[in-house]
Amino acid sequence: MKKSIFLLIILACVMSAQAYDFKVANADGVELCYKIQKDGVSVAFTYDTPDRPNFWNKDTTYKNITSDTLRIPEKVQYNNKEYTVTTIGERAFHAMNEHVKVAVIPNTIDSMFLGIQRAGSTNFNRTSSSAFYCNNLQAIIIDKTNPHYTSIDGALYTKDTTTLVAYPALCRKDSVILPEGIKVMAGGCMANARYIQYLELPLSLTKMGPLCLEAADSLHHLIIKDNVDTIAVSALDCYGLSHLTLGTGVKVVDDFLYTDSLLHLYCRATTPPEVRGFNESNISRFLERVIELGGILYVPMQSITAYQQALGWSNFQHIRPIEPPVVSGIDNVQVSWVQNFSATGYVWTLYTDEAHTQRYMTLTFDANGHLTGIDLAGNQAPARVPALYEEDEEESTQFAEYYSFTITGLSTGTTYYFTRQSLNGEDIIDEEMGSFETLSSESEGLKDNVQSDKGQCVKMLRDGQVFIERGEKTYSPSGQELK
Repeated sequence: MKKSIFLLIILACVMSAQAYDFKVANADGVELCYKIQKDGVSVAFTYDTPDRPNFWNKDTTYKNITSDTLRIPEKVQYNNKEYTVTTIGERAFHAMNEHVKVAVIPNTIDSMFLGIQRAGSTNFNRTSSSAFYCNNLQAIIIDKTNPHYTSIDGALYTKDTTTLVAYPALCRKDSVILPEGIKVMAGGCMANARYIQYLELPLSLTKMGPLCLEAADSLHHLIIKDNVDTIAVSALDCYGLSHLTLGTGVKVVDDFLYTDSLLHLYCRATTPPEVRGFNESNISRFLERVIELGGILYVPMQSITAYQQALGWSNFQHIRPIEPPVVSGIDNVQVSWVQNFSATGYVWTLYTDEAHTQRYMTLTFDANGHLTGIDLAGNQAPARVPALYEEDEEESTQFAEYYSFTITGLSTGTTYYFTRQSLNGEDIIDEEMGSFETLSSESEGLKDNVQSDKGQCVKMLRDGQVFIERGEKTYSPSGQELK
């Protein structure tokens, strides 16, 4: 009797360890494993280990795949019973690393295992658990009638496009700007991305899940904008990351980063974010490697002292202002300012007195830093209109994303004072003040480089008249060529 009970216990343990309940071939003849659930079946584990049946058994694993596309069926038949396929389970695509490039998901799928943190767990190992861990995956295609998920350019999102669920590791794009509207990056969603070198996250993003960019080692330049307040543990284990921008909203940084490159870290928050994850030497684990490699921290000019005194940040040997300098020449001045991700426009005002009562000129710009208007201040205006050139900056610089222009034709040996305001609608969201001194004057007109359907042009204001130059030809604002 005891022996029978013992055998039953052993059998129960074996049954509980069974990672799937049955196998059924799809329309292409590929056998998939399924686990029976209360409301249907899940596409289950697809590989064998001693403690997990069907874990990477090369004798039985998907050698019969002749296509690079894997189709998950809506329904399967087993033992004369029909099951609806509702879930893609843990590591469902792992065994197909060598084969599958496109995954086609039916409209019946309502949940997927993403490898994010479970209740009471600190294990964030996305690479061993996510449903979409498949190094050769190039696109995920969702049935358009699926009420829970959608795909955009081969990436998987929730139906309302507020959550990025999975981004194919082998998507061959070196520069990616994620669309506005995304609020959450799910755990592991862009892990193992092999080709992305530049990644700009949307202003709408608020949360970055654990390991969301783990092992994306081709990534060099990452921009995290203002609405992200917390970055999860190990979110950025990107060994090649060399330029990282943290927006103004970041309040807490944990052990989220590991890199093997000299990092230029732009932290745009005026108040130093709280640093967590200190080691026995009282150095933040995420900053330790950055500092060891000689990383440079760029912060708002008025916040340098605060960062030099803040726990964690004070370990940086190099803390520099994030704002580019104002550089005056013999008859001109180059003025630059850091892009504010939340700005809808900018106003730049020049004065001839420190009290800012004698306005010289006011320039307005759109959210992209292009000149939209100029207001000359009566008697304070120059006899001839000063020249303003918008810089087309293609070379990488030591500064984070910024706009720049040059004014010529200013008075000799004169000190000018300026204010630069970032606007969101009519609200001023940040402001900068400064001054510079010129040596001589010479006027060349007012210019603004613009892009048209005919290519690069220059919009010029000279002697009160507007012209457009393209190459060696000059046109009126209506497009008529002028001799």
